[in-house]
Amino acid sequence: MIVLQAKDLTISFGGQKVFDEISLAINEKERIGLVGVNGSGKSTLLKCLTRELEPDKGDIYISSQTTYAYLEQLPDYDIEKTAWEVVMDSFEDLLAMRQTLRELESKMARADEQELDKIMAKYAEVTEAYELNNGYLCESMAQKILTGLGFSEEEYSRPIKTFSGGQKTRLNIARLLALEPDILYLDEPTNHLDMSSVEWLEEHLQNYKGTIIVVSHDRMFLDKTATRILELSNRKLYSYPGNYSNYLKQKALISAAWEKAYQKQQAYIKKTEAYIARYKAGIKSKQAQGRQKQLDRLERIENVAKDATIAPWEFKLQQDSGQDVLKAEDLAKSYNDELLFSKVNIHLRKGDKVAVVGPNGCGKTTLLKIILGQVLPDRGNVNIGSRIIMGYFSQEFENLNQERTVLDEIIYSFDITIEQARTLLGRMLFTGDDVLKTISSLSGGEKARIAILKLLLTGANFLILDDPTNHLDIESRLVVEDMLANYPGTILMVSHDRYFIDQIVNQLLVFEKKTIKHFLGNYSEYHHQKVMENLNQPKDVEKKKPSEQQLKRIEDKEKARIERRLKRDLSEVEDKIADLEQQIAIIETDLADPQYYADVEKVQELSQKLEALNNELDMLYEKWEELMSRV
Repeated sequence: MIVLQAKDLTISFGGQKVFDEISLAINEKERIGLVGVNGSGKSTLLKCLTRELEPDKGDIYISSQTTYAYLEQLPDYDIEKTAWEVVMDSFEDLLAMRQTLRELESKMARADEQELDKIMAKYAEVTEAYELNNGYLCESMAQKILTGLGFSEEEYSRPIKTFSGGQKTRLNIARLLALEPDILYLDEPTNHLDMSSVEWLEEHLQNYKGTIIVVSHDRMFLDKTATRILELSNRKLYSYPGNYSNYLKQKALISAAWEKAYQKQQAYIKKTEAYIARYKAGIKSKQAQGRQKQLDRLERIENVAKDATIAPWEFKLQQDSGQDVLKAEDLAKSYNDELLFSKVNIHLRKGDKVAVVGPNGCGKTTLLKIILGQVLPDRGNVNIGSRIIMGYFSQEFENLNQERTVLDEIIYSFDITIEQARTLLGRMLFTGDDVLKTISSLSGGEKARIAILKLLLTGANFLILDDPTNHLDIESRLVVEDMLANYPGTILMVSHDRYFIDQIVNQLLVFEKKTIKHFLGNYSEYHHQKVMENLNQPKDVEKKKPSEQQLKRIEDKEKARIERRLKRDLSEVEDKIADLEQQIAIIETDLADPQYYADVEKVQELSQKLEALNNELDMLYEKWEELMSRV
């Protein structure tokens, strides 16, 4: 069933069309991954679909009964509220039902016999709705969501005014998941989540009962959650069934078919132009003119194939490093008397490509800064090998001059020609007038691309990268991936992008229990090993016994549930009895009419039916008596 439909949506900003007459239909329980390069209009489309933004043209159809929620819609929280209170507010209707039940229970205690029947009926009605919507599970659901998104129990009771921007975003995701709207719109939901929280969110969304529309640059997340990919490209919307990997395969097939059609058309054009050139002045000039008209009317196929003549990136390291690049022994670090890590030992060798992974706040960036000499450890030492030239990428882009243009930043930093600089910038997706923008006017993703390009051009043989993909769209990540995968030096990086890590690294340094474990392999291999270890762990068969009060509550609830079921069954039996008695009365009336006896077959048929109905009625009366004895 279609839950959302849009037709001929068009929107422009500053005279430039963001998308032009796009249409879509989204079905119940679909999980849509919305992709496209930065600036293609993904977030704008979400705002149109949630009616935050009015399109210049087009219509959006959504039932008034359909509920939806949008991640970017940060509510006006009461800053004194705790994280627990914010999430519990999502169960407002159920909590109101709970309060109604408590009030009805109080009224039962002092009601007379006549009032009691009405109160009991109302109580049964509210209880049924409460149970149907899992009202008893509100607290456990809130706990599950908050824990899954990386909140500790201590943080449950903290007022949200003490939270960072990233924590508030995570809290908003928790609030939306607790709401369980029919349509859930998510714009970059993994941005402030560590890997374990992303994996929990993936599993939660896979089991989500409603429809999901998500914008994300996290390719593994899209692989795990999406059932269809919608791509915004050149102001149009294209649909691909399946997850992100299937989308890539389909695009490759379409691109290959398009290239084949382009080459075929080019051959036809070349052959036709040769014919026209040869015969335009001769006896076949009319035929030549006719073919020229055909060419003029021909709808040209655009060449969408990438330039295959671009040579691989040639890395020019200033010098080869020694075999031992880094040795760190017994490192420990605390902040405000809280231990981040201890007993950390690292040995990197020439050519190693290593990712540091772990939960938010475990000390990943601190570890990098200790290795760089920017932060002192509380204990231990760091030894950098011989002939090592380090290059560092940070989130602050310290290596960029904000006042220069993109082109000047490369020219003056490396004393190269304009043509050389434009070629290098083109590799990092800067084309045309993009190179004339000042650094200060660039987006975070554009600054990141320039900073990475500068880092690679320094000739450093040991790169230390702190979350290099944080601001990058998928297209940019592919470019950086390709460069780093072919980089001949040593890499130590922090990243939350599992797909990116898989393409580049051959080792992991994993933060676990306040120290670091070394793993040979990429993230997918590590995750698979962890899954297998969990499967092979013996299950804890001892369950915590409930208290007598809990047992009493469970028993009372079960008794109430059974009583409601009995009353419902009794009502159904009584309805069936009334229906059968009516059918029997009609047949008996017909059999009493003398005119029926002229048709022997008809009388026989009615008699048999009457016998069957009486037998069924006897069985129903037996069931009715049994139910009456149990109510």
